[in-house]
Amino acid sequence: MLDENKKVVHKINYQINKEQTATIFGKQTNILLEFIDTRNSYPRDSLVATRKTPRKYYQKDNSEIYLVIIPDLQSLVVSSNGQFYTKQLMGDNYNDITNGFKNNFTASSKFDIQKGDEIQLFYRRKWYDDTTNLAEYEDKQFKNFKYLGDTIVSNTKAMKFEVEGYNYLSGSYDSPQELLVNVTDSGYYVGYQFVPFQDYKTELKIVETEKGKDLFLQGVTFDTIDGNTYQKIVQAKSDPYRYYILPFFPMPFVEFGNVQGIITYTKIKGIEKGKKRERTYITNENNIRDIVSKNKSEVEVIIYFVDKAEVEIEIQDFETDKVVASAKSKAKNGLNTFVVRSDNFEKGKQYRVQINYKGKDNSGSFSNSVKTKY
Repeated sequence: MLDENKKVVHKINYQINKEQTATIFGKQTNILLEFIDTRNSYPRDSLVATRKTPRKYYQKDNSEIYLVIIPDLQSLVVSSNGQFYTKQLMGDNYNDITNGFKNNFTASSKFDIQKGDEIQLFYRRKWYDDTTNLAEYEDKQFKNFKYLGDTIVSNTKAMKFEVEGYNYLSGSYDSPQELLVNVTDSGYYVGYQFVPFQDYKTELKIVETEKGKDLFLQGVTFDTIDGNTYQKIVQAKSDPYRYYILPFFPMPFVEFGNVQGIITYTKIKGIEKGKKRERTYITNENNIRDIVSKNKSEVEVIIYFVDKAEVEIEIQDFETDKVVASAKSKAKNGLNTFVVRSDNFEKGKQYRVQINYKGKDNSGSFSNSVKTKY
């Protein structure tokens, strides 16, 4: 690493695994190496270092002066001069913010949609193959958001959306439910999250919060999925989450860990782009296919069973855990439809659906929910 005057700041041979003479923070000194074990497994002394293993190079006479290098990424990710600690921010969201900064991208959150417009938010797991270093993906779930029209709630304008979803890992389908987005002159609320109407651009700053100083980074970038190019506002804070705002649709979303959120399909002002993903059907393991509020006294539960089983279903109050309704039945191999009846269901209330089953060779349980419509 060179400074602005092309003087050497750091010079280390990371192909050498023993003590070496190197330059760190402009000073030539003896440097020792320590491999950093990032595994969660034990025993710790079984680590076999590879080119992906982070390497800590520290000054022999002062271990507080060090560099952490990840060779296969060709990156210096952490450094400490004994007084100041520096960490390089790494991840797709930081790359997106950098891209917006370099290109001076801006976006307005003042969306313009019409009745029937919709988007599909698709979540997938992303990781890199150890051999090829290419990105690999696993479908996780999707949520479809469709704009139904406007209404008034407590003298405040609200936009009404229909939300349905599907989980590829469990095979569980989320039946359509209504979501209200409150809109004011200055922005809109999705749940407790407020998104102001404003022009967004790159922001790199430290802000004061109730808990002290917090990092706030923001940028605007573009993404392309299945031929659908769309703009998104990216935000990063001093927590492990990644925040996104869509300029064209009032539905912000969050990422965590190795799960990535993408917009696979849009219908804006009636114009469709991208490709909407569809649900699949798991047949190699037991799974809930659907839970439906049929009428004011019945909830229908559709489950796929690999083998015969005895089944018990309970509808529970989320707040008190009280069982509102229950049913016992026998399941055959394949699709099974169970009806749970009660005169105590309250309209518009969310209930927990607890399912326990016991077969000849296995047993288990599911937990899901249903919102009564009647």
